[in-house]
Amino acid sequence: MLLINLIESLSAEEQQKVLKFLKDNNQRGDAKNILLFNYIRKGKTDRLDERIYGKPSKNAFYALCNRLQENIVEVVAAHSFSGETSEEITCLKLLLASRIFFEKQVFPLAVKTLQRSEDLAKEFELYSILNEVYHTKIQYAKHQKSKSLSDLFNEANKNLASFNNTFQLNMAYAEIETGLKKNPLQNSKKLVENVFSKFHIKAEDTLTYKSLFQLLSILSAAAKQQSDYFDILEYSTTLFSIVKKKSHLIEKHEYYYLHMLSLMANIYFRTKNFKKSLLLIAELKEKSQDNKFGDIFQEDLILLKALDLIYTNQLENAIITLEDSNLKSPNLNLTLAVCFILQQKHQKAYHLLKEFQHSDHWYEKKVDLLWVIKKNVIQIIILIELDKVDLVYQHFHSFYKRFGNRLKTLGEDRILQFTQLIKAYYDNPEQDRSSKLKRQLENSFLDASKKPADILMLGFYAWIKSKIEKEDVYRVLLNILDSSSHPNQIDKLKY
Repeated sequence: MLLINLIESLSAEEQQKVLKFLKDNNQRGDAKNILLFNYIRKGKTDRLDERIYGKPSKNAFYALCNRLQENIVEVVAAHSFSGETSEEITCLKLLLASRIFFEKQVFPLAVKTLQRSEDLAKEFELYSILNEVYHTKIQYAKHQKSKSLSDLFNEANKNLASFNNTFQLNMAYAEIETGLKKNPLQNSKKLVENVFSKFHIKAEDTLTYKSLFQLLSILSAAAKQQSDYFDILEYSTTLFSIVKKKSHLIEKHEYYYLHMLSLMANIYFRTKNFKKSLLLIAELKEKSQDNKFGDIFQEDLILLKALDLIYTNQLENAIITLEDSNLKSPNLNLTLAVCFILQQKHQKAYHLLKEFQHSDHWYEKKVDLLWVIKKNVIQIIILIELDKVDLVYQHFHSFYKRFGNRLKTLGEDRILQFTQLIKAYYDNPEQDRSSKLKRQLENSFLDASKKPADILMLGFYAWIKSKIEKEDVYRVLLNILDSSSHPNQIDKLKY
C-alpha cells in the first residue's frame, strides 16, 4: 500500500509536522485522518477500514487514504521549500524576484538580485539554474552595464558546456545503474570505465561534488551487492583524492562530503585498512557534531567504529560503543549479537535476536536482502550453540527453501557452502578432526575466482573453524584476519 510506504519513510520530525498540519486544518472534530495516520505509523495496518469505521467500508476508506496522502505530500513539499539548506530554492527565488523587478522596471534592484542568484548558483555548481540566469541576463542585456555583450555570451556558452557535461554524467550514471541491475555480478569497475569511455567522461577535477558523490555511491552499492570492495578500492580512492583537492568547497557541499566520508570509511574497513577507516570516522564525527546533518550519520558512525574495533582486537570497546548508543537499529543490534557470540555469551545474543519482531520480508524492505541472510545464519549459529535441536533443523530447512535460489543468482555460493558446512558439523560434531570437513572449510575459504574473502564472512569461517579445532572463536577470527591480510600467507589458513 503506497500510503503505508509513504508514512514509513517519514522521519520523526516530518511525522510531527504532518500531525500538526492535520490538527490545524481539520474542521470537524471527528475527522479520521489523524486516526489513520497514527494507526499506520504504529504498525497497526491490518483491517484498517474496520478499525476506523467500525465495519468494512472500502469506498470511504479509499477516499480517506487519498486525502491523507495528498496532505502528506503537501507537508513534505512545504517543509522542503522552507528548509534553509536548499541552495537551489534560494537561487530560484532570487531569479524569480529579479524577473519581477525587471517587469516592474526597478532595474538597479533587478540587476543586483539577478547577480546574487548567479553568484550563489556558481558557488554550488548549479548549471541548470545558471542557464536561466544567463537567459535572463541576455534578455535584459542593455541593463547589464558591467559586462560587454561578448563577455556575457562567452560566460553563457561556458556554462552551457558545463551543463552538457553534467547531463552526460547523468546519462552515464543511469546506464551504470541499469547495467548493475541487469547483471549484478559483473565487474563494477570495468562497467564504470566502459560507460565513462562511451560518454567521454574522465574521473578528474572537473567532476562536480554531486557527481563525485553519485559515482562513489554507485560503486559502493555495487561492491556491497557483490561482497567485493577490493575491486572498487583503487577507483574509489582516486575519486576521493579529487574530493580532497576541492577542500575549499567542503562547507558548501557539507552533506555530500559527510556522506562520502562515511562511504570511504566503509570501503577502507571492508578492505581491511582499519587505520584509514578509523581516521575518516573521527573526521566524520568531528564534522557532524552540532551539524544540521549530524543525526543522519550517527548510525554509520557507531556501526563503523564498532566494526573497526571488533577487527582490531578491541571487542570490549566495540560492545561499549554499541551498548552506550541511544540509537537502536537492526544493523546495530545484529552487530551487538555478533559481539556476544565472539564472547561466547550465546544466551545474551539469543535474547537480542528475539527483539527482531518483524518478518524477514519486512526487514528486506527496510534494510536489504544480504542483511536478512546474515541474520538467519547468525540465528542458526546461536541455536546450535544453545543446542536447540528442533529449531536448528527447522531453520536449516527454512533457510534453503527461502534463500537457496536467490543466493545462487547473486553469486553468493560461499554462504551456501558455509551453511552446508555448519549442517555437516552439527550432524556429526565428533567426526575425525582431520577429515573431509577440514578440507571443505579450506576449499571454501576462497572462491573459484580467488578473490579475497569478504571481511564480514571471516567471522562465519572463524566460528566453524573454532568448532572443528575446539579453540576460542575470537582468537581464531583474529588469526584468520591476520593471515588473510597478507596475500602470500594464505597457507596459514590450511590445516
